[in-house]
Amino acid sequence: MNLLIKIFFITPIFYSVIFTQDFSKIDKDLSDLNFNKTLIPLEELNNLYPNNKDILLRLSITHHYLSEKAIQQKEDKENAQKAFKYIDHALSLNSEDPNVLKWYVIALGKTVEEESIRKQIEQSKNIEQLSLRVIELLPDDEFCYNIMGQWHYKLASLGKASRRIASFLFSEPPKGSFEQARFFLEKSLELNPDYIGTYYWLGKTHLKLGNEEKAYDLFNRGILLDRPFKREEKLFQDMNNIVKKNN
Repeated sequence: MNLLIKIFFITPIFYSVIFTQDFSKIDKDLSDLNFNKTLIPLEELNNLYPNNKDILLRLSITHHYLSEKAIQQKEDKENAQKAFKYIDHALSLNSEDPNVLKWYVIALGKTVEEESIRKQIEQSKNIEQLSLRVIELLPDDEFCYNIMGQWHYKLASLGKASRRIASFLFSEPPKGSFEQARFFLEKSLELNPDYIGTYYWLGKTHLKLGNEEKAYDLFNRGILLDRPFKREEKLFQDMNNIVKKNN
């Protein structure tokens, strides 16, 4: 199964019968990575039904991956902002839909990843709470396990200055753990062994834990996988450089 098909539709998305035919074509284009083809029909549906969470969800997914594909930083940022706008609207309509929650976490994480350390830390507890909720609702979806693995890795890697910021912001600052990062990333890998990003973050985690042989094995396996977007290409380059230096 194509990795992104699994990401989009790992659990069924239910919608009104009146949308079945339209969504069938749209979902096929999403699965085939034809994101530009989905925009016009989704925008037309959104004009007709501006408060339909399933249309908003697909608009958010489309803009998220248009952001991931974008070469120019401006286009990347604009699409990421649109992805968040649509999923934020969907969340306001139904805050219990697990797919909406999942893509809200993804969109939120992307919008803050280029922000200051302070803003990232401010959102960290929100991302943690929502990710754990999604894991509870979608225990067989690898995505939020991956997000939680990265969450623990990045927090555990914070320097003293960033930790001081966290202590100013929270009475109980969020704390990351490389052991917890390994736990979540290994679960993500178990559920989907075909995503390059999991090998990258799990390998980096093992380096932090002093397990160099395991890390290099993960990197060697990871560089053989598909890298459809610029994010994955960057991870490939980083792993490939580490592998070359180790040889």
